[in-house]
Amino acid sequence: MTYNCFDIAEFFTKLAKEEGQGIDPMKLLKLTYIAHGWYLGITGKPLFHNQIQAWKYGSVIPDLYFPIKIFGKNNVDPYIFKLYTKNKLSKEDKDFLKKIWNNYKDFSGLQLSALTHEEGSPWSQVWDGNHNAIIENSIIKDYYEHKLND
Repeated sequence: MTYNCFDIAEFFTKLAKEEGQGIDPMKLLKLTYIAHGWYLGITGKPLFHNQIQAWKYGSVIPDLYFPIKIFGKNNVDPYIFKLYTKNKLSKEDKDFLKKIWNNYKDFSGLQLSALTHEEGSPWSQVWDGNHNAIIENSIIKDYYEHKLND
C-alpha cells in the first residue's frame, strides 16, 4: 500500500517520543525520505505518493516541510499530523520503519542531510541550483537498489 508522507512522519515522531528522544524537522524530513528510498530499493514500490524535490540542503518532501517548519529547531510533536494522516500502517510496514529508525535514530538531521548529498545520490543527480527540481522515484529506486548490492 502507498501511504502519504504524514503517515510515515507521524510513525517516526511517535517512535521517538516512546524512546524519550526528540526529532526536529530536518531529521524527520531526511528520515522520511531515506525510508522511502530504502522501501523503493527493496520492494520496487513507493512508500508514499508525495513529491520529492532537490533543494539546496538536500532532498525535501514539500508537503511535509511546510507544516513542520513551524517547529524550527525544536522537536516535532506527533499531534501536528492528526490533520494529515489517513492510512493505517500495515504490520510489515511498521516493522520496516522500525528497522529504519533503529539504523538511523542516532544520526542528527545534519548527518542525515549529508547522507542525502553524497556523490551519486538522487539529490546530486538532479540538483542544478533550481529550488524545485523534482527527484523522480525511478532515480531514488535505482540509487537504493545499487546501495543494497554494495
